[in-house]
Amino acid sequence: MCGIAGVIKLENNSLDVREAAQTLSKALRHRGLDDEGFFLFSEKEHQCAYGNDTQETSKNNAFAFSAKKHINEVEKEYHGVFIHRRLSIIDTSPGGYQPMCAAQERLWICFNGELYNYIELREELKKAGYTFYTKSDTEVLLNAYLFWGKDCLQKINGMFAFALYDAEKQEIFCARDRSGVKPFYYYYKNGLFCFASEIKALRALPFVETQVNERALQHYLLHDALEYEEESMLKNVFELFPSYYIVLNLREKTLHKKKYAEWPFNSVFSSFNESDFEQKKQEAEQLVCDAVVKRLRSDVPVACCLSGGIDSSIISGVIAQHHTHFKAFTAVFPNEKIDESFYAKEVVDFTQAQWHTVSPTSTDLINDFETLVQALDIPIWSSSTYAQYRVMQLVKEQNIKVVLDGQGSDELFAGYTHYYTTYINELLRHKQFRQASTEIKEIGNHFWYQYTKENAKRQLQYNRNKKQLNADFVKAHSAPQEIEQRFSSLNEHLMYDFYNHRLKTFLRCEDRCSMHHSVEARTPFADDTPLAHFAFSLPSSYKIQKGVSKYILRQSMQKYMPASVYNRRDKLGFATPHNQWLSDLLEKKQDLLHSSLIKPYFADQFFVKNDRFFAQNNRKKNKHPEKENTLSFKALVLATWLAHMNF
Repeated sequence: MCGIAGVIKLENNSLDVREAAQTLSKALRHRGLDDEGFFLFSEKEHQCAYGNDTQETSKNNAFAFSAKKHINEVEKEYHGVFIHRRLSIIDTSPGGYQPMCAAQERLWICFNGELYNYIELREELKKAGYTFYTKSDTEVLLNAYLFWGKDCLQKINGMFAFALYDAEKQEIFCARDRSGVKPFYYYYKNGLFCFASEIKALRALPFVETQVNERALQHYLLHDALEYEEESMLKNVFELFPSYYIVLNLREKTLHKKKYAEWPFNSVFSSFNESDFEQKKQEAEQLVCDAVVKRLRSDVPVACCLSGGIDSSIISGVIAQHHTHFKAFTAVFPNEKIDESFYAKEVVDFTQAQWHTVSPTSTDLINDFETLVQALDIPIWSSSTYAQYRVMQLVKEQNIKVVLDGQGSDELFAGYTHYYTTYINELLRHKQFRQASTEIKEIGNHFWYQYTKENAKRQLQYNRNKKQLNADFVKAHSAPQEIEQRFSSLNEHLMYDFYNHRLKTFLRCEDRCSMHHSVEARTPFADDTPLAHFAFSLPSSYKIQKGVSKYILRQSMQKYMPASVYNRRDKLGFATPHNQWLSDLLEKKQDLLHSSLIKPYFADQFFVKNDRFFAQNNRKKNKHPEKENTLSFKALVLATWLAHMNF
């Protein structure tokens, strides 16, 4: 929906918040090209201001939150400022402009996201006596806070990150959605509190004291772990974790953080029950359809990303029940084994969608490499992100602002092959030997690969990476506490991946790739509260059955997808010809591997190895010696990222 930011001075100093506000707005411009707004405030006074990108209709209109003068013309010094870059989706009129106020200008908010149940909440609040002057979900959120206080977070179904200023309480209340679809980073030091949707915006502020967080960097290079801990890739810049809120008391100058929601999960083992399963199937269909339909609420056209896999196909099938000839977007790789265009075409024929495709190449990646790294905000570990980036670029080129995507389904319904091992272990733990034997037979080679090779492969990769990194750098930091986990049940494993680990990383890529192109990505499986609670309440045996992953999802949503997709057993995701692309990148970007910025983190062996690779001059396409998530790719990314961050 947008980009948000803010600066609050807790102590008197010479900082001009007006200048800082414009720096932040410029850094977040890509997140909202439709409008720009500023709200400046001190304890007794406030002022709404506009910028160079503010629409004329947002200035000096009848709304109390309309912009009154250009921010450069604001003469008085204020202690705080909220910044909003708008991507107009719900109520595209000036009624959706932000920062917005309520309660005779007591409450002010800058809000990023969507409340998908805002229509239902608005009706509930109307019955409680509240009057609405706009059609926006932002006004619903403000009145929900007035009515329920911080408990309004328990009522919301959607994706969000927001900061709310309560002039009466002299508090700043900031919150993030349950699964982390929308980002929120903050800096709290030296009498300053600053926040933004992206860390590069905070890095752009000259008074923010930061440097590379080498602990987080070591986790990335050695463990493939990103944002497992609250301190970000930048020192003193913290991520507000999903399901948390913070309260900044402006009078007492204190910061309080609290987790407002938990994801309970069913850890009690129960065997497959046919009659109960049939009932749960119907419930699953209703919840999935409801989640998708609510995410079609928009005042602009809505499309979908289509990979040809189960999740995006289901979403497309549900959309087709409500919209004819909607647009679908796919990354295709002709003549490559990873190409999924056959399945995507089957879905297109099934739903009668308007199909748009893009075929990224290594040359495209080389040309876009710096922009890609800049867009993703923190280092990435795989070229697969580029396929997603190009799909979102295509979406923008087709003048679409909203797309639905399938992130989250695998973590709810057990879509990855590594979940097979956890499920078999759960069966064995409960002495279900016959069922375990049957499942192993049905799963086939997938299971034995996971059980006997995957852990060994991970350890070998760790050892290989460790040898190529600077020994002192490796020894200086321990692994994240949660990096090695053992799970007693499938649902426990799914919960671990769903909350703040695997899924959050994918959602970050989803947000940055889409918002870089001013596109809003909606994820029905990742942030629908009723659907998530239902999925985590299911027995493990409903999710993996007869060797089939996502069993209940497939069974309940079978009629929404073609048979060829329903019967798929492979799992690709945003796959790319990574090895070929990496070879071409290394050839064209070799100078990055000799950047002085990355030398402190790598051992001499790493540079010798890469130099030897080029000296041999016998590179073969698709035969690069390293595989997905290689240290060489990370080194290219890191050198580019450090340069972009001006380190």
